[in-house]
Amino acid sequence: MRRRKKLQPLVVVAGLIIIGIFIFFLVVNVFQSRNYEKAVDSFYEYEQEGDFGSAWELFHPQMKKRFSKNAYVTERSHIYMSHYGVNTFTYKIVDDKKIKSWKMEKSKTFQNVHRFTIQQIFNSKFGVFKVEQEVFVVKEKGEWKIAWEFR
Repeated sequence: MRRRKKLQPLVVVAGLIIIGIFIFFLVVNVFQSRNYEKAVDSFYEYEQEGDFGSAWELFHPQMKKRFSKNAYVTERSHIYMSHYGVNTFTYKIVDDKKIKSWKMEKSKTFQNVHRFTIQQIFNSKFGVFKVEQEVFVVKEKGEWKIAWEFR
């Protein structure tokens, strides 16, 4: 009768380590891969709360050049409260698409960009209305930042 060779403990341990490393990178990748969507959610949650200064902080540096923080906070709150007659709104992500590249007006071309279509719903003194806007999320110095398209 033949004896079956036992797997050597070293081979088993090495296999388990390789599987563990694979699972670790898979889990890390899954959690990090949606951080771009968290940037969008954070931006609109700040705006819902009327915290336009914190929303501005999530802008890409090119956007910050376009709007000073003070001007953005003043204009955004004026539009919502004075023109629309609302204190807050709801929003939903209508579409999310990864695109290879995108160029904001007067800036470099960004690679690996996420384009979101956002719909804001306002219950105003003029009735219910929706505003739809494309929002671009680009990575800047390891962080996902918000940008808009201007034509």
